[in-house]
Amino acid sequence: MNIPNLISAARILLVPLFVSYYLDGKVTAAMGVVLLAAASDVLDGAIARRFNMVTKLGKILDPVADKLMQAAMMLCAALETPAVWLLLGLHVLREAVLSMTGLHVILVTGQVHSAKWYGKLCTALIYACMGALLLFPRMPEHTASVLVLCCIVPVSACLVMYLGNFLRILREYDEGRSA
Repeated sequence: MNIPNLISAARILLVPLFVSYYLDGKVTAAMGVVLLAAASDVLDGAIARRFNMVTKLGKILDPVADKLMQAAMMLCAALETPAVWLLLGLHVLREAVLSMTGLHVILVTGQVHSAKWYGKLCTALIYACMGALLLFPRMPEHTASVLVLCCIVPVSACLVMYLGNFLRILREYDEGRSA
């Protein structure tokens, strides 16, 4: 296991620490953990690309760490903002569908594909909106609903775009085999 993969694995371990701090009312510490996770996400990717340490394991660990932190943030935010339950349900559905489809792509092609720009943008929006909901849990309901909608739209769009990308990969793989 290389350094970027160790950093990604450490990010996974930050998820229960975040939840523990948040549930203990230590919101500032919880958000510090989120910022540490975000910074280490940037760091592990930069190290992996700069030193040619991109691995199949890293392509799996990195998004798993992101999705677990996102789900934890949504779960904590949903305790104060009921509209987040809808987003969390959509998030779980999207991840289940994309995980199964992505696994199928790996089994068929033997390749693990990296995250796309729209997935990274979606991640950033989720972190920003959930961060706002966690820091300001008593914001007006309509403002909270707008923040949730600002996540629902890109989460839905990512589901459609990643499915389209996976279908393209499978089609190109089949065409390459039959050529």
